[in-house]
Amino acid sequence: MNEFFDMEFGKSISNSLSKSKVKYDGQSIYKVEKKTDNQYLKKGYGVYLDALHKDHLEVIDKTGNVKYVLNLDGTLNPDKTKKALGRVVKGWK
Repeated sequence: MNEFFDMEFGKSISNSLSKSKVKYDGQSIYKVEKKTDNQYLKKGYGVYLDALHKDHLEVIDKTGNVKYVLNLDGTLNPDKTKKALGRVVKGWK
């Protein structure tokens, strides 16, 4: 995630996120604490870097359900979002 926070989109949202104690596939989940300019990142949602490819972010809602998959520039990846829907991160609240 550190490399992501060095990218333009990562820098733009880093002050709105806080690292949580919850992990998914070994990746730390960051909680959205403040409003961002990105329409897919709402307060209370979680976001983590995909562990396998490290080429996209997965966004979970307040109940741990995957809502969106974002490219590293913050744009929606509709194909990966379709594949990820239905996935649930246990322990997220």
